Amino acid sequence: MPDISPGQSEEDIPPEKFNHSMIGYHLAISNSLCGMAMTQGERQKVTNIGLGIVQYTVEPRGTSVATYVESIAHVAAQLTALELRSLENQSEGVMLRRLSILLALKDSYIRAIGQPIGFDYARLEFDVSSSQASGDGTPLTGWEFRVFTANLGVARGAQLVQEQYECVCAFYRGPSGETKFVWHQTPRELESWVQFINIDQMIKVIPKLTA
Repeated sequence: MPDISPGQSEEDIPPEKFNHSMIGYHLAISNSLCGMAMTQGERQKVTNIGLGIVQYTVEPRGTSVATYVESIAHVAAQLTALELRSLENQSEGVMLRRLSILLALKDSYIRAIGQPIGFDYARLEFDVSSSQASGDGTPLTGWEFRVFTANLGVARGAQLVQEQYECVCAFYRGPSGETKFVWHQTPRELESWVQFINIDQMIKVIPKLTA
């Protein structure tokens, strides 16, 4: 879709700028966190963008991380043998973080290529330590994965509960590029392209969107 301001039509955009004003975006939600990934440019360059959000938690609640990993790997069959090995002999905290990253990576890519719920996660393999990714054994050439952690303070009654989410934005940059992983570890590193807003801030901008 083109970037059109309120009160403006497609006819108001100069022809030479129209093809460069397309917007590609994707929405994702996981429990308390909702995110949007967006990019602007030529139509063919903004089509494949996806966002994966995975909370640092186990299901059902109270399950050990090792048992949860076992269910994801073997019952749900969402991990490859290589990915499963990357989780072995790790502390529960490290194991859960690595699992969340893997699932968020897969979610982001699946959504970026427009696949429906039910896609076989085991068809994708992410070797994060080697910065490699593949689908059906073929390298995912030209894909960029931006990885970061979101820390939230969520009001649960009278309590403020801390929640952590692993987030990945997958974006296809073209057939000639290498697979690239971009890691953002601090808020300062995120400021150039990620903005966090709460419900109150969203409500304030609604009048501008409906003007």
